[in-house]
Amino acid sequence: MRFMNRSVILYRGSLKSCNYKCSYCPFSKHRISERELEKDKKQWFHFVESVVHTVQENTILGKRAEEHDFRKTLGGIMVAPYGEALIHSWYWEGLARLSALDRIDAVGIQTNLSFSEQQNLAVFLHKKGKPEKLRLWATFHPEMVSIKEFAEKCKRLKNLGISLCAGAVGNPEMTEQLLALRDILPDDIYLWINKMDGLKREYTQEEQKKFLEIDPYFWRELEVIPAEDKWCRERVFVEADGSMRICNISRKTGINWYDFKGSSREWLSQKKQNHDAEQCGQKICSCYLAYGGRNDFVSQVLFGPYPVFRIPRRSKAVFWDIEGTLIQKKLPKEKILPFSDSVKKCLETLAGQGTLLFFATTLPYRDAMKRCHKFRHWFQGGVFAGGAHVYLNQNGNQREFFYELDEEILCQLEPACFTFGFRILKYRAKETLYKLTLLRPSEKLWTADECQKLMDRMTSDCRKNIRWILEENCLQIVSAKATKAEGVRMLCRWANIERKDAAAVGDSEEDVEMVRWCQDI
Repeated sequence: MRFMNRSVILYRGSLKSCNYKCSYCPFSKHRISERELEKDKKQWFHFVESVVHTVQENTILGKRAEEHDFRKTLGGIMVAPYGEALIHSWYWEGLARLSALDRIDAVGIQTNLSFSEQQNLAVFLHKKGKPEKLRLWATFHPEMVSIKEFAEKCKRLKNLGISLCAGAVGNPEMTEQLLALRDILPDDIYLWINKMDGLKREYTQEEQKKFLEIDPYFWRELEVIPAEDKWCRERVFVEADGSMRICNISRKTGINWYDFKGSSREWLSQKKQNHDAEQCGQKICSCYLAYGGRNDFVSQVLFGPYPVFRIPRRSKAVFWDIEGTLIQKKLPKEKILPFSDSVKKCLETLAGQGTLLFFATTLPYRDAMKRCHKFRHWFQGGVFAGGAHVYLNQNGNQREFFYELDEEILCQLEPACFTFGFRILKYRAKETLYKLTLLRPSEKLWTADECQKLMDRMTSDCRKNIRWILEENCLQIVSAKATKAEGVRMLCRWANIERKDAAAVGDSEEDVEMVRWCQDI
C-alpha cells in the first residue's frame, strides 16, 4: 500500500512497576528494587545509543541503503512499557536525545500522566529535546485521578506544544465518567476507548452507541482483524535484551537488535536467512499496538504515517485510489468486487466528521461510479481517467476540467490495431477527446516493451504530448499533463484545501506522486 514510507520501532524495557495502585493491574503490586531500576536504565540507554548509531549510519548510506530496510527509513519510535516510565528521568533524557535527531520525526510513550511537568520537562528541554516531536499516549485511571485533574493536565501539555491522545478501557460502568471527560477535554484531543477484555460478553447496542459518541473509531476495537504479515514490514518491536518481534503480540523473530551493530546490509542478510523473521504467528491483531501499527490504508488515513501514536490525522480531504485500495482488484471470473465493512465504516466516519472524500483513479467517471455504487454518495468528485478528468461537486457547486488529447494521436494508433491486437475505446466530453484505452483480450497482457514499440510508431510531436499507463490488458493513453497528483492539486485549489490538510492513498506506481505530495510537507 502506498502510504507510509517511514518505519517505526516499538521498544519495551524491563520496567514492570507503576506508581499507581489500580486494583485490576498486576504491575501496581510489583515492588521494584533499585537494582531492577538500574538494569532498566542501562538497557534503555543502550537502545537509545543504538538508534543514534543507526540514524548516523544511514544518513551516510543515504540512497545506497536497501529500499525495504526499516533502518534506512526509520522515522518514529514508540515506547510501550508495562509500567509507568515517565516518573523516571532517564526516559525523558533518552526521548530528548532521540527527538533531537533530524531523521526522527516523532517519539512517543504510553503514560498515566502522573509525572511532574515542571521537573521532567525541564530534563527533556535541558537535553535538547524537541517538544513538537513528542507524542504522549495518556491513559485515564479513574481509581487514581479525578476527571478534572486529568483533563487539566492534558490541556497544559497541549499548550506546551506536545501532541497527545487520551483514553481508557471501555468499562460500561464507567460510561458516564468517560462522557464527562470527553466534554471537558478540548475537541482536538482524541479520547480513545479500548475494548474491555474482562467483560466476558458482547457490548450491547446501547453501550456501543455511547462509546462511539466518545470515540468515533471505537468500531475498530470491535472488529476481528486478521493478522497479515504483508502490512507489517515497516515496523519492529524491540525488547530490553534486543529480542525482536514484528509487534508486541507476535512470535520472536530469532534476530537480535544488537547482533548486527546497525549494519543495514547485515540486517537484510539475517532477515532473509531467518524464515520466522516476517511471520508473526498470530491469527488476529487483538490490540491497538498490533492493528494500529499496520501499513494498511485504514490506519494510515485515520492516523497518518505513524498510527501507532494513536493521534488522528484529521485531514480535511482524502483522495482514494479505487481498485486495489477501496475495493479488491477483480479476480478472474469474479463478477462482484468485494467491499469490506472496514472500508464502509472508515468512509462513513470520515464523512460524518466533515472530511471531503475524493476518488483518484485511472477509471473514467462512469465506470468509477458503477464500481463504487455502494459508497459513492459520500464522495464529492475526484480525479478520473488517470488525471485527464477532474470533477468537483461540493454543496451543489460543480466544477470540471478535461486535459484534451489531439485527434491526430487517434489517427496514428488506428493502423496498429491489427498488428498489436487491440481495439480502441474512446472517451470524450462532448467533442473533447481526453482518454484512449487500447484494449486486448483479458488473457493477452501488455508488456512495457510492446508499449514502447507502439509509441515508436508515432511522431515525436504526438509522443511528447501523451502519457501511457500500463494496466494488464489495458494500455491507457492520456495527456502528458494529466496525472493523479496534478488532479489532486487542482481539487485542493478549487476546494480551498491546504496541502498539509490533504491525504492520499493508493497501491500502484500511478499513486506514488500524489501520495508523496500529500505526505512530504
